[in-house]
Amino acid sequence: MTSPEEPSAPLRFCGIDTGESCALAVRERAGDAVRWIYFEAPPIGELPGRCERIFDALGVEGMVIDGGPHTEAARRVYDLLPEGGFIWRHTEGGMAVKRVPFLGVERRGVRMNREELLERLVEEFRVGEVRWPAPRDEKEEALLAEVERHLMNLRKKRVRRAGGEEIDVFERGENHFGFACAYAKLAEELAVSEGMLAPPAGGTVPPPPESGYPRISQGR
Repeated sequence: MTSPEEPSAPLRFCGIDTGESCALAVRERAGDAVRWIYFEAPPIGELPGRCERIFDALGVEGMVIDGGPHTEAARRVYDLLPEGGFIWRHTEGGMAVKRVPFLGVERRGVRMNREELLERLVEEFRVGEVRWPAPRDEKEEALLAEVERHLMNLRKKRVRRAGGEEIDVFERGENHFGFACAYAKLAEELAVSEGMLAPPAGGTVPPPPESGYPRISQGR
């Protein structure tokens, strides 16, 4: 573990929401500071290849990807980072982390309630500074605007359960980057709770050079 006098090395975590057009987000933790460094929206057919390049280029330590409906793509992405990867599935009740059969082979899964998953992200945005990558051209500006639009769609509404109880739940809509960001945050939490990484020891490091890795992209 890094001593208090030494800056801790930045760690990077990826979250992936799958669909015909996927949403991918990478966050970086340096001591107590968090920033979002990369977003992409690759088509499902290109997702495993894009993830391989992104994980390698950014040095991603941990990853969470949703397990459906594109199970084969989820398997291929998980197998790129088996030591730090998790496949997410919604479940009622408390969070559970264990190895479960997935397409015939045991892989590490995380079962978690959708509402709790999103609430953790929203709470972080509510209480902390959100640091975004700086877009370098109009294409990146448009994608970052799309990311922010999806995050703004993480709104709650009151619904009535069958038994008459009223509860607040997140609306269903176009919020794929919201899920991707929530998965990336969960990947960081799991890396600590599952013993793959030590908890943040405090301290910060200067941001990496502007060149040297991609930041936001809509594809190739």
